[in-house]
Formats: sequence, C-alpha cells, structure tokens
Amino acid sequence: MTRQVAKILDVPFSTRGFRESVAYMVDRIESGARTHVVTANPEIVMLAREHQDFRSIVEQAYVVPDGIGIVYAAKWTNQPIYERVTGVELLEALMAEADRRRWRVYLLGAHPDVIRLAAEKLTERYPGAGVVGYRDGYFRQDEEEQIVKEIAGKRPHLLFVALGAPRQEYWMAKYRDQLNASLMMGVGGSFDVISGKVKRAPAMWQKLHLEWFYRLLSQPSRWKRQLAIPRFVLTVLREKWSSRSRMHP
Repeated sequence: MTRQVAKILDVPFSTRGFRESVAYMVDRIESGARTHVVTANPEIVMLAREHQDFRSIVEQAYVVPDGIGIVYAAKWTNQPIYERVTGVELLEALMAEADRRRWRVYLLGAHPDVIRLAAEKLTERYPGAGVVGYRDGYFRQDEEEQIVKEIAGKRPHLLFVALGAPRQEYWMAKYRDQLNASLMMGVGGSFDVISGKVKRAPAMWQKLHLEWFYRLLSQPSRWKRQLAIPRFVLTVLREKWSSRSRMHP
C-alpha cells in the first residue's frame, strides 16, 4: 500500500478510513515493519505547530485523525480526510486482530487500578491475544531503563502507551529503537474507558459529533485543554483565507 497523506496545519495525516487503517497496520506488523501511530486531535496539531521537537516526532509517525475537528478542517481545506479514526476504537480493532493472530500485547500507563482492570478486561474480551505485561504510568525517570528492558524482552506486536499527550509521544520516540515493539501507539485515556472508570459519550452524542462536549461536561477540569479546539479552528480558517488571498490578489 502506498502512503496517502493530507496536511492539516503542516501535520501529515493519513487519508485512509478506519478499516483501511487497521488493514494497513496489520500488513505492517505481519511484514515485520515498525510503526509509531499518533492519534491526533486539534490539541496535538496545535502542539506540533508550536513545538518543533514535537512536530518532528509527529512527522515521522503514522498519524490518524482522532477528532471530528480534523475531519471538518480537512473539509474546509479540500483535503481527502472523510472519517475519524479514534484511538479507543483503533485499540479495540487491533486487539481483535491480536485475538485472531495470537499477537503479544503490552500495556503501559494510567493509574495502577485502571491498568490492572484494563488488562483483565482486554484479556477476557480477547483471549487469543497474549497480554504479556502491563505497568502503570506512575514511574520515576530512573525506572525507565528497566521498564524499556522488560517491554523489549516481551517483544510485543502491540504496545499501547497511556501517559497522556504529548508525554506518551515523547516517551515512545525516545525509546523507539530499544522497545522491540512492532506497533506502538499512544492511547491517552483509552484505558480509563476500557476499565470502566470513564464512560464514553452515548451513541447519540457520538453521532452528533459532540463527544468532546460530553467529555467536558463529565470532566470540567479538561476546559483548559479544550481551548485548543477554538484556537485550532481559527488558525485553520485564517490559513485558508490567507491562501485564498494569495491566489486571488
């Protein structure tokens, strides 16, 4: 498969839909290729725009559009992105593949109780997948070398990291060559959802593309992070208008 890319504020997104993305990742794993997946929403795009070191990590990854804001931005700028590829759904789809293909899986991050519950539920739901290890995200810097060695020794096909953005992306990029993982992906709060600690927005909210608003109502402490959304929208529209004015002086 050739890589198809659309740029939103200079961040290179895959234009594949959900099923195509899963198939592409499966092919990569089966062929022995290494893949770093970034599930990018407006907050990630703005971080990449403002921090060159973070942008360089994102530019080397396989970036999927996690967030309806990315799909809308693509529409406004005539880019071929038509479908969200959300982190928690991608995690579940890859676990289903791991179940069928007997892949090894390692889970890193989140609160100790959350990661334990998430590991139990994923093992129960996907018994063919081997959850070969898990570790919470409350570790010191001097413990990182041992954690990396443990993961590398397990040789996971799938490594899911929930340290929050952008920490999880920096962490994976730092240890990419040592982790010995076929595919690694930052999953943010996905373990909270899988463990049952946090509920996803009801289907109707998801259908109306208001999942972000439901999360804000459920977790008001997120309001500062949600400010990235209006900033992202204004930046996309400003760039669109400035490019139009350059084309039609």
